[in-house]
Amino acid sequence: MKFLKIPPRAEHLIDFFEEGLHSVGAVCERSWHDRLEVLAEGDAALLLRNDGDLFSGELYFRDGGSPDAGNPEIEVFPGCPLAFRLVEALWRRHLAHSRVCLSTGINVKAPPNDVAEKLWHAQFGSFAGWHATPFAPTWIFSVVAAVRCEIQANDQSWSSHRLAFTLPDGERDTSLELTLEQMSPLQKVELDWPALDPAALSDWIGRAINIELAAQLSKIKERQQLFLRRELNRIDEYFENYARELRERTDRQHKEEAIKRYADRLEATRLEHNRRRTDQVERHTIHVLPHVDALLTVAEPAFSASVTWRAGREERIARALFVPRTRRWHAR
Repeated sequence: MKFLKIPPRAEHLIDFFEEGLHSVGAVCERSWHDRLEVLAEGDAALLLRNDGDLFSGELYFRDGGSPDAGNPEIEVFPGCPLAFRLVEALWRRHLAHSRVCLSTGINVKAPPNDVAEKLWHAQFGSFAGWHATPFAPTWIFSVVAAVRCEIQANDQSWSSHRLAFTLPDGERDTSLELTLEQMSPLQKVELDWPALDPAALSDWIGRAINIELAAQLSKIKERQQLFLRRELNRIDEYFENYARELRERTDRQHKEEAIKRYADRLEATRLEHNRRRTDQVERHTIHVLPHVDALLTVAEPAFSASVTWRAGREERIARALFVPRTRRWHAR
């Protein structure tokens, strides 16, 4: 999902503030199309006054680019301190990491042995002597991350991503990303929940973000290269002309002191030329900044079995999990 820019209009701001302040416990009522009466105390009042005492007053909403110098304590406009404080308060209210047992609601049954074998061969290839021990009910764990991604280039853009990974190997589970809302919570059970490895999770998210943004980043890169080439050509032309003029002046000098002075200026010009080029390269570098807003560890019913097969003359055995939702095997 790519976030579209909201026009900096008062009607959009007042909608956001009315819903946001209400969610943190304030009482709001519109007194006019660009005014909002607010009654707040406690944490909600801290957004509007420093001491947290009862706040009763009216907020005024202005469009972006308005020439009037407003009062940032009671006037709301794009980029005002009140907007940032409200956004931070809303993010703090969200649980950063939670756990839940989920199921698709279907009658979860172990597959017949012949079906399980066909699915194994379709996923991993055909092997002779395939055999699986009787299935035992178990759980498979996944982690779902809600990620806001910021792309800093000539034009800043934001996108929202839901990314799911199977634990502990980090295989991307796009099915879980799409069906999460359709899954139902199960009765709470005592489970040995796996610990999350922040470094591994960061690597999984980074790879997934690169795949999802590949097409968008390709277009951004083309624009950035075009802008960078134009700026570098402008800088090169300016400093090359200036250096040529200095060299011509140097050739007309006869005094050693004057020749040295122009040589120093040429060296300073070269250094400044390189500095300006480096500065433009840094200015046109694309920065992709993912922000993980929430993590959800999901436990889902599955079946475990020991699977045996032959690869050539070698017999192999592995513990494997079968997930009814995806009808896929996960070999350990």
